[in-house]
Amino acid sequence: MSVLGNLSMMATSLYVKDMAASVDWYRDVMGLEPVFEGSDAHPYATYQVGSALFVLEPTDALWQGKGMVGSGACTLNLVTDRAPADVLADLRAKGADCSDIVDSPGFSSFLVTDPDGNRFYVTQPVNAKAVAEVAEATKTSG
Repeated sequence: MSVLGNLSMMATSLYVKDMAASVDWYRDVMGLEPVFEGSDAHPYATYQVGSALFVLEPTDALWQGKGMVGSGACTLNLVTDRAPADVLADLRAKGADCSDIVDSPGFSSFLVTDPDGNRFYVTQPVNAKAVAEVAEATKTSG
């Protein structure tokens, strides 16, 4: 058993400078709506993507390194059923900062960053082996 006990879920926190502007960006550019919004010591907005969660929190909620956001040290991977070229075109049309598409043996991907520099890979499996890996990971985590 893990020293943490039985874990039921995991959520990743992304820190943003302006919560309202970030919630608007995730809705208007990424097409995502929070599943929860609220406030404890600080406001937050929680998003569900597949079986994973990520939480937007203000920089004031950082325990260490106040003000450090979007360093690129963390990248969330979003696996999509849409052609990455189509997603890329839609995001760029909405003003999102995106890399070009990179193809690897199993995936076609590109990076998109939010206004605070938080990074997301948008990726699609391109062969049977990669599709099977994603299916297995989904079965294990879902």
